[in-house]
Amino acid sequence: MNFRPIKNIALCMGLLTAFSACTEDDYKLYDTTQKDSVFFEYRNSNNEQIDNLEYAFNFDIATVHTVEIPVTLMGMPKDYDRTIRIDVIEENSTMVENVNYTITDNIIPANAVSGTVKVNLIRDLDPDILTAPKSLALTIGENDDLRSVGVNSFTITYSDIRPSERPSWWSVSSSSPLPAYSFENAQLFFQYFYEYAPKADINLFNEMIAKYGDYFVDAVALQGPIAMYSAFIQNYVCLPLYRDHPEIGWPYAIPEW
Repeated sequence: MNFRPIKNIALCMGLLTAFSACTEDDYKLYDTTQKDSVFFEYRNSNNEQIDNLEYAFNFDIATVHTVEIPVTLMGMPKDYDRTIRIDVIEENSTMVENVNYTITDNIIPANAVSGTVKVNLIRDLDPDILTAPKSLALTIGENDDLRSVGVNSFTITYSDIRPSERPSWWSVSSSSPLPAYSFENAQLFFQYFYEYAPKADINLFNEMIAKYGDYFVDAVALQGPIAMYSAFIQNYVCLPLYRDHPEIGWPYAIPEW
């Protein structure tokens, strides 16, 4: 009787066991005794990882704008919240805490592998941002629970320099539903746009934002929102605007009702 196949199988099993033991001893994927790490993972609209961004309040009426910076854990989830130490790089920063910004939610939540650091940019306490931008450079420090790894710094620049000239897409032709341009009228228009347009047609609203950006920062005169979506803007944004604020004057294209 030929026992060679059985011997070969036994030999293979022995080699697999030995290889497995070697792997467990010499090729550990993660040392659970070491301190866990975190890193910034902010991605732009093109899904590119970036370490800085700029924000202008522009026509926004809000007094606070929140920048959410995703943070990813390299390590093991825990059953309790862990605070991420966020330090300011003073030599690269011109913002002042509680005047220009606050930082909140800088934690990795319990049982999570990611978190979000919220930097709240304050608009109405520093008149200097009306004439020049200010910056905040942040870095991830180390505490008892977490340390940094990889991308560990992020810079935010913001301002409230108000546009003094009419944007090219803000049409004043006889077919335009918009009022005469002023910064205040533009703020009012966008207040109504963001309130009423999503209620009228959320898909069309999302389409416009995708094309032109928040507050139409990417819009140009030709093929702009007034050229392409005039009827929608007239009916669902401007009519409520003029109904509530007749003091700004009737535009060319919208009659009294």
